[in-house]
Formats: sequence, C-alpha cells, structure tokens
Amino acid sequence: MPGPRVLLVVTGSIAAYKACEVVRRLQDRGVEVRVAMTRNAGEFVSPLTFAALSGHRVLVSSFDDERPERIPHVRWAEESDAFCVVPASADFIAKMALGIADDFSSTLHLAFAGPVLVAPAMEDQMWRHPAVRENVDKLSARGVVIVQPTAGPLASGRHGLGRLAEPPDVVDAIMEVLVTEPIERSLAGMRVLVSAGPTHEHFDPVRVLTNPSTGKMGYAVARAAARLGADVILVSGPTQIVEPAGVEIVRVVNAEEMRREMVDHTAAADIVVMAAAVSDFRPVAPVSEKLQKSAADAMSWEVERTPDILEELRRLGGRRTLVGFAAETSDLEARAREKLDRKGCDLMVANLVEAGVTGFEVDTNEVVILDRLGGRVPAGPAPKSDIAFTIIDAILGFRQRLGVASREKAG
Repeated sequence: MPGPRVLLVVTGSIAAYKACEVVRRLQDRGVEVRVAMTRNAGEFVSPLTFAALSGHRVLVSSFDDERPERIPHVRWAEESDAFCVVPASADFIAKMALGIADDFSSTLHLAFAGPVLVAPAMEDQMWRHPAVRENVDKLSARGVVIVQPTAGPLASGRHGLGRLAEPPDVVDAIMEVLVTEPIERSLAGMRVLVSAGPTHEHFDPVRVLTNPSTGKMGYAVARAAARLGADVILVSGPTQIVEPAGVEIVRVVNAEEMRREMVDHTAAADIVVMAAAVSDFRPVAPVSEKLQKSAADAMSWEVERTPDILEELRRLGGRRTLVGFAAETSDLEARAREKLDRKGCDLMVANLVEAGVTGFEVDTNEVVILDRLGGRVPAGPAPKSDIAFTIIDAILGFRQRLGVASREKAG
C-alpha cells in the first residue's frame, strides 16, 4: 500500500534550507512528499533541489504545470493527505489567515480540505507583532496545527524567539496530523505523568552543572501518551523542543523544582514515567552574582547529591505504575536490572548511550525495557517517537500481566 502523502509548501525564509531535511526525514518515515514553493523561497533554495529530493516536479506557478488538462491546485489537493508550510513566513501566514490566493501555494491552501500544519520562522520582533499574533490565532482557531518557533540565533544576528523548530520536531508534528488509520486510544481515561530533559544546577547566575540530555525521549513519551488518549502532564527541565499538542507542561529548572512538581502530581497519576536526566550533584553554596574569571586561577566547589526523585516517588506507594530510566554505556541489562531491583519501580527502560548514535543529543534510541515480573522488551535502534510507543506498549503489557497475576493470587 502507498504511504501517506504530504504537500510541503516552502516560503521565503532563510530557514528554507531546513525544509530539505524535513523532506528526507519524512521519506525515511514512509511519507511521499510533493513540494510547492513561493517565488521568494526560490531565492534561498532552488526548486531543482526539492525536485531531486522529492522525486516530483516542483511548482511555483500554476502555469508551470505539464498537465494543464486538470487544474493543478485542485489535483494536488485531492492527491494529498496533509498540507504543511515549512518554513512559514509572516507574509504567507497572513495570506492563509485572510484567504488570499494570489499564487500557486496560497491557492493550493484554499483548495485543500484536510489537516493543515504551519511551522513559522521569522525575526523575533516580527513574531511578536500584534498582526502576526492575530493571524496565528486565527489559524489556530480553525484547527491549524502551529509548530511553535524556538529561541536561538536569528538571520539578523539577534538572539530571540522566531527560529524554525528543529526538523525532527517538525517531522514528528507532521506525522501526528497525517490522515492515517485511526489509532486505538488505549490510554483513554488514564492520567500519565512524565518528566523530561536535564536539570540545571547553578553555581552562579550563568554557570551550571548539567548533562547533554535534550529531553527528546521524554517529550516523545508524553506525545505518544496523549495520542493514545491519556491526560498527560509533562514536567520539563530546560529544553528547546516544540511543545506536544494536548499536553500540560510544567517548566522547571533544577532538581529540587522537578522533585516538588513530580511529587505534587504523582498522587493523581495512573502511570509515572521518570525519563528526565536529573543532575546527580549540585553546588552546596551557589552565589547570586556572576563569578569573574579573573578572580582566581583555580577554584574548587563543594557539591552535594541532588534528591533521588524516583526513590521518593516509590515511597509514596499507591497502585500507579512507576517507570524509571537507566542511561548506560556498557553492561546495559545487568546495570538496569540492578537499578530496577534497587529502586523498586515497576519497569526500567535501559537506555544505550552511544555518542552520536543513540541516547543523548540525537533523534534515535536503543533500549531494553525490563519489568519486575521478568519481562524483557528490546527496541531499536529507531526514532525516539517510535521507541515511545514501544515503551507504552510495554507498560500496558506489564499492567495486564500484573492484573492476571493478582487475580491468580487472590484465587
């Protein structure tokens, strides 16, 4: 069977080159991509580039089509499952909001009746402008999925909010809106609490103890749980990841803040997934002003252990399912099994960290999911979005087996 088909509109933005990666990543996920471009987009990336990547002719004008017997914007709309604008300029967002159709891409938008996604990219002052905010709100009210821009370096040299979301996050969002077979809502009626990302333990206002975690795995679990029908709360350390749709996010910075939020929300949760990479140590005496480099040639700091959040959650008791993560570079299963026993949680996701391949700072992962009933589920290497669904399947399988075991014991 053919895979899903995406219309990808590329508009005039310096971030247009990132759409090339979006095309490739969608193809890796089995998606057929057809690209339309605005004339300004062609000033940044040639249509020939996208034609070579997608394997399809790229249209900038309706009059470029080689099959004039059928109106191209109607034909393309009928043959596609999702309409995605990456990157979306302020100009094109305004056209979409007002229903303007003065080129092929904007006409195509009006002809398309399926799910629509927009990933904006522009300067920070443009993103904050009331006119842009009003247009984005109009699109959101119509059900258009907005992949929020992130903070970072901009084309002007400034640093601010308006940078195109990273291609893997854009692709994950596109996969969510594609018209595919209905997904079984196996977590409907359940509450899932997930932690994600690193924590920052400050020495002074500008220096921290932390680790390379990006939070992608925890965000993927939260996104998957929401798609499966759960009410999801995500307690997130500092990240630059697009917020998952339908997920309540609680922002924290350090381990103590994460501990407090996780404890506060655990009582109401059916499943708790502790995917965050919490810093193991924090300075005993952080200072309130920036330390000057010239103050000393060498200095030392006294550190202490941060709170063991997983252990505290276990002590809270209850009938919820508690899931931990074990990031290891060797002896993966042995160390994860030992941590599972020592922490007393229900499942342990043993996460193989291999620089540049799996684990931290990449989009793929390789795990072995162990549970206290002796279950073992290997997964990967695979995209973290796929690993997330495997983790949830393992959790549900464990809960089912636990229920059977409890009934047999009672009988």
